[in-house]
Amino acid sequence: MANTTYGSGTAVQFSDASQRQVLELGEKIHYYNPNVTPIFSLFGMKSMLTPVPIFEWMEDEYMIKKSEKFNFKTANVADTATGGANGAKSILIADRQAQMEMFEVGAIYKATASGGSAALEADVTHLICIAVGKQVDHASASDKMVQFLGAHAHASLDAYNVEASATTLKTADAAGILTLEYVANAGLFYDNTIATAFSGSNVFGNVTLSGIADADYFIRENGISGIAEGAAVGAETRKKVRRLKNCTQIFREPYTITNTAKASKNYGGSEMSRLQARKLAKIKGDIEWSILTNGAISLDASSENPKRKFQGLGLGSSNGSISSLNGFDDASCRWDYSAGLNNLDGVVEHVFSDMISGGMKKTVFASNKWMVQLAAATRASDTGFYDTGETTTSGLRVRSYVGPVGQLDFVAHPYLKGAYEDYAVAIDPANFSVRPLVGRDMQLRSDIVKDGRDGQTDEWLMEVGVELRNEQTHAILKLV
Repeated sequence: MANTTYGSGTAVQFSDASQRQVLELGEKIHYYNPNVTPIFSLFGMKSMLTPVPIFEWMEDEYMIKKSEKFNFKTANVADTATGGANGAKSILIADRQAQMEMFEVGAIYKATASGGSAALEADVTHLICIAVGKQVDHASASDKMVQFLGAHAHASLDAYNVEASATTLKTADAAGILTLEYVANAGLFYDNTIATAFSGSNVFGNVTLSGIADADYFIRENGISGIAEGAAVGAETRKKVRRLKNCTQIFREPYTITNTAKASKNYGGSEMSRLQARKLAKIKGDIEWSILTNGAISLDASSENPKRKFQGLGLGSSNGSISSLNGFDDASCRWDYSAGLNNLDGVVEHVFSDMISGGMKKTVFASNKWMVQLAAATRASDTGFYDTGETTTSGLRVRSYVGPVGQLDFVAHPYLKGAYEDYAVAIDPANFSVRPLVGRDMQLRSDIVKDGRDGQTDEWLMEVGVELRNEQTHAILKLV
């Protein structure tokens, strides 16, 4: 009796060796019918195998951003869950994951509110970061949250007094802009009532926040002001690392042919070959549709034989992999085609907001409606960067738009019709991978049913997931 393990820790047994006749197609499978499954055809060719059904990866955020602007609207401000230090409106919710690059625990930022009625609490001129991401004191903490203590410059020392009882972000206004600029790191903590350093671990990050009161202060450790000669080792700021995961999903497409049909000589080729090709197109299309429309990951943990469903792009919703730049709820990712290419340039600039983790070229899978409006806007403009010529990649026609910041390579997608005709998906090739399970890449299982019938049942099978890294480098665009 043959015994084969497919990498999940579960042995799959076969009662007949003929059931193990597997056709390994490898990369060649992606070239079949590429116009129907362009995402799978382009990115499946450089797939990375995963040894387990639930795979993880780490994303380290950079610290390149030193100044950033935020829309100071109510949706971007929140209170802590426990109402602790700076409990009232002390949490800022970023619009994009890329904005989180500048925040690290222990860093001090100069804060300025402008526009409308937006304002900071009295005496608050600086914000000290005390938590980022899911470490924020909030019942529904997310990767886009950052929590602060309010502070202002010390009257006589190179330090910052804490405003522990103040409402850090006093007034949020839809017309307001909050500008944050990195200035230094917070070092030793001092209790102003005794004017001496706490004993033991008294650097920032080792101090209990509930013990901080008004007029306590942190020494300015280092930053743009320079470091004194002979200075001791400074306090360490801490940057969070995101640990993300996705899973593989099983796709199966069987077909049956009678032995009589196998023996018959039909016009145009054998019936077996026709069925193989037809069902191969079907399973590839199912995988492509799942990549586009799958929402949140589903592991079905309550079942002994779990029915896993990987997290896809979430087209037409906000619960897929792409959340930072999603035209479903982000107006900055919507192209008003009646305003022409100038409006599209603003969308392009927004999409390429992360220029370190992401490349300067993205592949955009768009509907025919998108392609028509883009061509029309180019004809209407005096000069257009839209390349009306075309190149061919893996059998797919590619047309390019070179914007002021980056390049978008457009590929028509047949599934973006009807409810999805206004959408386009921009994918950064460097941060996207198709991940089949080891031993479960696209394969044809031949004659898998032995029940005495006068025929043959075959099955196309693939167990696969997608790994979308640095989701802020991808985007879902929308026509309006």
